[in-house]
Amino acid sequence: MSKIKRIRENLTRLYNSVPGTIYGLIAFGISIFAHLIGLLLYPNYDMTTMTISQLSNGYGGLFYRIGLISTGIIAIPFCIYLSNSFKKKNRSILLIKYAKFSSLLYCISLIFIGYFWGPNPLVSFIHGLFALVAWIDGLIFISLFSILMLKDIKFSKVMAYFGFGIAFTFLLHLLILSTITQWIMTLSVMVWVWTVSSFMIYKNI
Repeated sequence: MSKIKRIRENLTRLYNSVPGTIYGLIAFGISIFAHLIGLLLYPNYDMTTMTISQLSNGYGGLFYRIGLISTGIIAIPFCIYLSNSFKKKNRSILLIKYAKFSSLLYCISLIFIGYFWGPNPLVSFIHGLFALVAWIDGLIFISLFSILMLKDIKFSKVMAYFGFGIAFTFLLHLLILSTITQWIMTLSVMVWVWTVSSFMIYKNI
C-alpha cells in the first residue's frame, strides 16, 4: 500500500469517526484564540488603520499564522460535511458542487494567507492574491450555502437569511476595503461557522 493511499485512508477514517460539525467548532475556537493572542501580544496594534494580517508582525505573529493555517485545515472536513448534508435533488446537485468547491478554496486560501507573509515582494504578492481570493470566495460560498438552506427543510430559513447577512459583510469589504470592514467580515465568518455547526448539532443533521 502506497503512503499516499495510507494517508488518504487514515484521513477518511478520521473524518468518519468525528462529525464534521465538531471540526467546525474546533476551527472556530482556534481562529478566535489565534486572533485574541495576536491582539494581546501586539500592544500597539490599531484596528482602524492596520490590516488583520499585520498581527503577524507582533510578538504573537507566529502563533497567529499557525492558527490561521490550522483553521483552514480543520475547516475542510466541516465544509465537506456541510456540503454532503444537503439533499441531492436534480436542481441542487450542481449548486452543491459549486458550494463545496468554493468553500474548500476558501479554506485553502486561509492556509496560504497564513503561510505566505514577509517583506519579500513575491511573498507579499502571493499573500495579497490569496487574501483577495478568500474575500471573493467567502461571498460566493456562504451565499450558495444560504441558497441551499432555503431549499432544504432540514435548515431553518432564519439560518439561510443569517447566511446572506454574513455574505453581505464580504461584499461590503470588497466595496470599501477598509480595516474596519475587514474585521467585521472576519468576525462574521467565524460566528457563521459556529452558528451553523451548533445548529446542525442541535438539529442532529
